[in-house]
Amino acid sequence: NYRHSGPKSTQYNELEKMINQYYEMLQRKRYEHAKRFAVNIRKTVLLTGCPEDDIILERNGHNGNNNNSKERQNGILLTRIGGALPKMRQVEDTLRGKLWRLVIGVSNLDASNYKNQIKKEEAQKYYGKIRGDTKRTFLTSEEYNSRVSEERLVRVLNSFAHRYSKPYCQGMDAIAAGLLYVMPELDAFHSFSLLINSHFPTYFYSDKTRKKDLIGAYAGSYLSWDILKICDYEIFNHLSSLPPYLYLFPLVASFQAISQPFTELQRLWDFLFCFGVHLNPILAIAQIIVNKKLILSQQPARLVQGILSQRKWMNGRLNAKCVIEQSMNIIQLLKSKTKYKKLWIQLSKHSNDFNIAQQIKIEHTHGVKYGQITTAHLNDNDNNTTVDKDDINDDDIGEIIDNNDKTEE
Repeated sequence: NYRHSGPKSTQYNELEKMINQYYEMLQRKRYEHAKRFAVNIRKTVLLTGCPEDDIILERNGHNGNNNNSKERQNGILLTRIGGALPKMRQVEDTLRGKLWRLVIGVSNLDASNYKNQIKKEEAQKYYGKIRGDTKRTFLTSEEYNSRVSEERLVRVLNSFAHRYSKPYCQGMDAIAAGLLYVMPELDAFHSFSLLINSHFPTYFYSDKTRKKDLIGAYAGSYLSWDILKICDYEIFNHLSSLPPYLYLFPLVASFQAISQPFTELQRLWDFLFCFGVHLNPILAIAQIIVNKKLILSQQPARLVQGILSQRKWMNGRLNAKCVIEQSMNIIQLLKSKTKYKKLWIQLSKHSNDFNIAQQIKIEHTHGVKYGQITTAHLNDNDNNTTVDKDDINDDDIGEIIDNNDKTEE
């Protein structure tokens, strides 16, 4: 696995032990015990974060692939993606990588199938779009470029287009890139495929009619707007002259990936993957509320050209801990009152239910209630992957919130 062999903290060793115990329970077919371990792992990460000892040790020891950024600048990339394997990193797999695979639901890895995909030619319809995006993916992040070459990213995206006969959509590159930073290429491909196909299929869906393109991302943007109105009407009123998708869509559609620095984004994804990707709209509003003072100090027209724009989002000053704490407060509020039940249901289902996602968009764009909607649902899950969406229940959420309050005291 090419994992770092240096000394680790107690917190690191304890979390790794829990993850290993989870897989041990699966091997022994003690599924209820395994499920409980998974829940406790999520709680631990949500309360204390994921230790980054291996990445820190690699960075301090200069073990990363330091030539990646130079290769980008010089445009060095194999024209045939399957021509050769990238150089192995001294730390290929990380504890965060193991954690993400567990909570995403990746089990067996089909290496033979992936090898077959990378032997194929460039995906004709999408290769140009893929290369156009990968040249810019986290371009200014030294941390990202020290570990992930563009070649790895292109191979994963190109292979996905071949394997599932699905179009590449802008924003997929950021998801795959974040995965490649913490785990080997094969693991990243399977994790990426499961996220796109099962966890949030509505976000990157595209068809010839374009009526349902990125429907989940639009729905998520409108849900963020609804949540802002509930949680902070002062900010909501200040931004009321702006269409919500104008400043929320890039953030929601990228799963917060326009937020920097990159290391803080990874910590946001710990929360998102552990609690559920359907809470993506809550993270978006939590970012806005955390920066309330800065937002209220500027006129809306200036905001969309500055800190609410895609390229200058919050001036690249993401504080994951503050955003996660605010997100927990929002979750507690939405779940505490019956009048928000419909919103919570929409939030829970918008990322993987096309009917719900399309209904949300129509209600917000046309101001009418839309009943039964017939849409095509995707069901391309691999047989070697599983998604358990009930690992965190209401009692678990309450316990986590209580523990957060005790920690602050």
